[in-house]
Amino acid sequence: MQQPDAFSTVQTVYSAPQRAVHWIMAILVFCMVPLGVVMTNIPWEPAPGANPVLKGRLYELHKSIGLIIFMLAVLRVLLRIFKGAPPPEASLTPFERVASTTLHHLLYVLIFVVPLSGWIATSMCCAPVNLFWTIPMTLPISGTMESSQPVYLVHFTAVALLSVLVVGHVGAALMHLVIKKDGVFRRMWPSKA
Repeated sequence: MQQPDAFSTVQTVYSAPQRAVHWIMAILVFCMVPLGVVMTNIPWEPAPGANPVLKGRLYELHKSIGLIIFMLAVLRVLLRIFKGAPPPEASLTPFERVASTTLHHLLYVLIFVVPLSGWIATSMCCAPVNLFWTIPMTLPISGTMESSQPVYLVHFTAVALLSVLVVGHVGAALMHLVIKKDGVFRRMWPSKA
């Protein structure tokens, strides 16, 4: 393998903004799963254990974090366009390259589909959609709870698929860090430089 010279501009890690957006999104996505489970399991009135105030607050928080994830997804794509990406790690096998590329493309699709489908469905049935209770973000889409159900089905299905892919992504990252000990994990890990 040829060693890069002093004038080489070969990118070996993602840029600092790309790494920051990646980790912020990761934290938010990890928070959304338990938040979604808790809020959907609080019963509606008049069932025993109903807490409409808490349920409403958790739904509003869920919607706000979803909107932020969507905005970060847009930023992430723009950063990828303008900052590029390092070439694939030389240690990857052909299977790992195909698997990695496929997984990343699916993750990119889902980080748009999940929040966008939730935003559309909520705008249809349960307006208003506000960012942290203040900034109106309702889409101009009318509908009812019944008509929003197919969109919610897309949302829930995409969430389930995203959850499975995130587990696979984390597992692969840990494999590269602990077992293969190559440079793959370092490409996205925050650095002091």
